[in-house]
Amino acid sequence: MDSKTDIFEKFKKNKKIKFLYDTGIIYLLLSFLIPAGIMLYAFYKQKIHPFGDEQMLVVDLWHQYFPFFKVEREKLLSGGSFLYSWRNGMGTNFLALIAYYAASPLNWISVFFDDDSIRDALSYILIAKIGFSGVFCNIFLRYTYRHKDISTVFFSCMFALCSYALGYYWNVMWFDTVALFPLVMTGITAICRERKWKLYTVALALSLISNYYVGYFTCLFTVFMFICTVINEAKSIKDGFYKLWLIFRSSLMGAGLGAFILIPAYYGLQLTYSVNNTFPQTVSWAEKWQDIFANLISYNEPTHLEGLPNFACGMLAVMLFGVFVFSDGIKIREKISGIFLLALIAVSCNMNMLNFIWHGFHTTNQLPYRYSFIFSFVLVSLAYRAYDTMTKNGVKIYQIILLIPAPCVIIYLNYLSKKEEFAFEGALKSSVIISGAYLLIFIAAKIFPFKNYKSRRTLINMVLIFAVASELGSNAVAGVKAVGSSGYSAYPAKNEDVQKVLSEIRENDDSPFYRTEMTSTYTLNDSSVYGYTGVSQFSSSANVAVSRLFRRMGLYASEAGNRYYYRISTPFVNSLLGLKYIISKNGRLNTENAFLEYKNTVGSVSYYENKYPLPFGCMMNEEILEMEDCEAENPFVYQNKLIKLALGIEDNLYTPQPVALAKYDNMSVSKASFGNYNFSKENADNSAKSTYSFNCMDNYYLYGYASSHSCNTVQVQCDGLDADSSVTINKYPIVFPMGDGQSGNTADITINVD
Repeated sequence: MDSKTDIFEKFKKNKKIKFLYDTGIIYLLLSFLIPAGIMLYAFYKQKIHPFGDEQMLVVDLWHQYFPFFKVEREKLLSGGSFLYSWRNGMGTNFLALIAYYAASPLNWISVFFDDDSIRDALSYILIAKIGFSGVFCNIFLRYTYRHKDISTVFFSCMFALCSYALGYYWNVMWFDTVALFPLVMTGITAICRERKWKLYTVALALSLISNYYVGYFTCLFTVFMFICTVINEAKSIKDGFYKLWLIFRSSLMGAGLGAFILIPAYYGLQLTYSVNNTFPQTVSWAEKWQDIFANLISYNEPTHLEGLPNFACGMLAVMLFGVFVFSDGIKIREKISGIFLLALIAVSCNMNMLNFIWHGFHTTNQLPYRYSFIFSFVLVSLAYRAYDTMTKNGVKIYQIILLIPAPCVIIYLNYLSKKEEFAFEGALKSSVIISGAYLLIFIAAKIFPFKNYKSRRTLINMVLIFAVASELGSNAVAGVKAVGSSGYSAYPAKNEDVQKVLSEIRENDDSPFYRTEMTSTYTLNDSSVYGYTGVSQFSSSANVAVSRLFRRMGLYASEAGNRYYYRISTPFVNSLLGLKYIISKNGRLNTENAFLEYKNTVGSVSYYENKYPLPFGCMMNEEILEMEDCEAENPFVYQNKLIKLALGIEDNLYTPQPVALAKYDNMSVSKASFGNYNFSKENADNSAKSTYSFNCMDNYYLYGYASSHSCNTVQVQCDGLDADSSVTINKYPIVFPMGDGQSGNTADITINVD
């Protein structure tokens, strides 16, 4: 063993290698390359392109993050303004938008990739962020605990590849600030230890600029981290107050450096639905405590949409917690501070009031406990402190014994959590095996003779780095598999034909302001994906007033869901929104009318020109400002009021039509009022449907409106042809075309209930 260590020491005496070791650069490189390489390996196993025909675009990365990333890249290449975007949402405060979604400096790398490779660019940027998480955590451990060797590498990897990173990595915009988090904490230590404030100021500014949302978590935790650090580092009360002044001043400076993006983001948020959130009135607990801490086991699927807090960061960290709490070499106040910080995050995740505060006084929609990475960071930090204590002074027998209780408690909590379903297999079995392996490594370090403690620590480090990498690799594969993927080659659908249509439109129309939309959605930000000027938007900065307007007019919209998007609607709505071109990816419409002029079909993609789009600016009667907003009105009543007030006319644009024939299958129906029906299934186990027929009239167009909490979809036919199909109504009330049939024909609406 000593001869192996001597060989290792001789290897380090090479001048270039010695420089890398002496400066610590080698450890920073490894802290980047190992987690980045493991994440790349997990993508390889999931066949993420270029390793297969899958991509990491899922959930909101599919609908929001990548589309906005693409628009940002367009602006970088074209020199477009970052203040405003005409691309989506009827025009958007782009600076407020990218403050949350795309402010990462790493996004600028995308300009070096061609159009077909920008999804790969986003994958590589994410992997780089995971790598930087390891680098900055390494810097924190080295500076805080004043130790520079390879042990800082595998502990840094444990943070970089914690379950939070593996479950939430598809929220790519968060991970700049997650990566910078340890650097901010290093800055706090530097203020408390040496009165050096520049690192903290710059790191905090970068955190807030990269993503103000996760930056808010950083700011909130900074308060508690500073209190604990100053207790451990301050030399006197006077010294403590001076450091309080330093961090207060530095925090203001950091926020000031980010003010150029924070202020627009703040004012943008004042227009969103989130300002309507109310503080919880009573205390409640979200999860069972045994479930929360049982989830600390390794090899488990991380939470990626809904579930428990992502606290796990490897079984070695769990095992060393016992050493941290009971080891003689760690001061009592340091132990109290560490346990307090862990308890703070755990209680905050579980208590509704604290959780509400942590999430920016906002109730989240999916993705719970978005600050839970802080727990992993603190646990890794405490585990490293325990490990440093063990190996610096020689591994003691009682310390080896202290490695056992924490994983045993986790196993018992898993039993309490699952009870009858408890089984010693899968993730639990693998966690026990790796814990046993770690225990054997420490026992071996105690039993085998070494020349000195440095030799012992070096060999332990070399063995542990492979064991930890193996564990984290398995976790990464499980995490990427749990998150899932989508098809690469077919994204976005029918793009080649759509681009030809858009090119044809641009060639024939050189007017500066016009809007285009599609009859159905592929993502909820199609205009950003395909590259046209549209009206739809799904983003946390969506203007709630626009969402409300869209919903009132019978379009898909949700104020709480931060979205509004187009589907084929009435001629009035098309004109009011300034839509000049409407594209159908499914060929020609069966509901063509005199307001839409068919232009051309490329492949299966057809497009129409609206003959009467309103211009960018237009005049209306002042009475429109006095229009009352009535929640109970159906869209046709609302549109009638809107056009009458806008133009000063008396006649209604829409006239209600009676049902000519109604058929019911497995349904009991009662009529509540005109157009309103109460349904109930006769046989609850079978599907049910109702069909309503309406007589067509010459020179008139029929439009329908459906709203239901229990029905799923609507099929619409006119004279036997599909006028609209699979209209979803269980989430959003919607207006839809029913055709322009002649007298003697009928239009049928079929409402399906599963």
